[in-house]
Amino acid sequence: MEEMDLQKLTFFTEGNTFTGSKTKDWEKGVMLRYLVRPNKEAGELEAFTWKEDLCFDRAAEKNEAHFPLNEEGLSQVQQWLQGEYAAL
Repeated sequence: MEEMDLQKLTFFTEGNTFTGSKTKDWEKGVMLRYLVRPNKEAGELEAFTWKEDLCFDRAAEKNEAHFPLNEEGLSQVQQWLQGEYAAL
């Protein structure tokens, strides 16, 4: 399975938020939307996923996970997103 699109660690250490989506079945509307942002005070990457075709603020049901704000944490985010996508 191909990886989810993500930015490099410096993108997040500079305080930026990244959003993306990956469609599994366009005709059935099966997709995963995701948002990854840094929480510098906590030293974490916060990752969220949702299945609704809505923006982050309007999505009712979101899954959330936290990872260290480092290269290992970024790799863990990638793995978590892949798992969320596989579970669709």
